[in-house]
Amino acid sequence: MTQFYSQGSTSPQRPQTVPISRAIPADAPEAESSTQVAMRAELHSIRKERDRLRCELVDSRAEVADYRELQTELAQPRARIAALDREIACISATLDRTRARARGVPHS
Repeated sequence: MTQFYSQGSTSPQRPQTVPISRAIPADAPEAESSTQVAMRAELHSIRKERDRLRCELVDSRAEVADYRELQTELAQPRARIAALDREIACISATLDRTRARARGVPHS
């Protein structure tokens, strides 16, 4: 008999016993062989999927790194644009005051 312990318990308090059948059917070699072949095929399929997902994860991480790098590179031009916008607003206000004075309207 084999005993299994509940996951997460550090000390086995209540073991669950599961009987393992020892009887071997007459056609066991063929059944075992075909079962093993099926299990190997499934294992191969699972490994291929795992490898594909690993490659996809590597690609995704590279894309995230590229995105972060672009965001960092864009920070400086964005700051420059904001500074230029403030400068344009200041010059525009000065121009408006100058035009108002030229028309004889007192500025506020």
